[in-house]
Amino acid sequence: MKNFFITIRQFCYSVFSFCYFLWLALEMTVTGFFLLTLGGKTDEHKQRYHRLLQRRARFVMEHIPGTTFSFSNPEGESFEKPAVIISNHQSHIDLMAIMMLTPNLIILTKNWVWHNPFYGAVIRYADFFPVSETEEMANNLAAMVGKGYSVMIFPEGTRSKDCRIQRFHRGAFYLAEQLGLDITPIFIDGFGKVLPKTAWGLHPGHLSVEVMPRIKRTEATPGYREMTRQMHRMYIEKKQ
Repeated sequence: MKNFFITIRQFCYSVFSFCYFLWLALEMTVTGFFLLTLGGKTDEHKQRYHRLLQRRARFVMEHIPGTTFSFSNPEGESFEKPAVIISNHQSHIDLMAIMMLTPNLIILTKNWVWHNPFYGAVIRYADFFPVSETEEMANNLAAMVGKGYSVMIFPEGTRSKDCRIQRFHRGAFYLAEQLGLDITPIFIDGFGKVLPKTAWGLHPGHLSVEVMPRIKRTEATPGYREMTRQMHRMYIEKKQ
């Protein structure tokens, strides 16, 4: 009987969260239409849209039913200086944890995310880019970095099924090298247990986000291949 009530509770949490997510996607789509389509895609309007995304993302992270949330930023990272932000990847909720960090953020996504029927419009209004649009993406990213935006990439490329750190791809570190940007690592934990990759609903648990020290680019900074290996080892050690 106890397990039955736990299952019912998780089902209710999941339905509520899914409905709220749909409402949030609709709200941000309508806001984007009036603010950016009708109002014009000015830098001021884009900044207002990104700030609203940040506030909504933080609210979601702090109010996921059945979970607790902690945020750690021991170095006091302000995200005022553009960087390539990287993070391990466990769950669909990860994006909310990243978007709450700063409004000055461009996230690189997969094609299916960019064209998603539920929240694809939000992704496009926020100027997040699909990774397949390589030439156009590089030009757009350089322009956005010049306006103070950081670029965020999940080096693993896909969510981990068991929360273990998967192989890192080199794209994030190549981009940091090409744009001359620092790297700001983010470590998330608990997300893959609250919403596993293969699960249909939410589970109770604790979610944590830690902003690790910025890795500044200097003349002595390793090339992107070596940086990929070093960052991968760092995340594996952090997870242990």
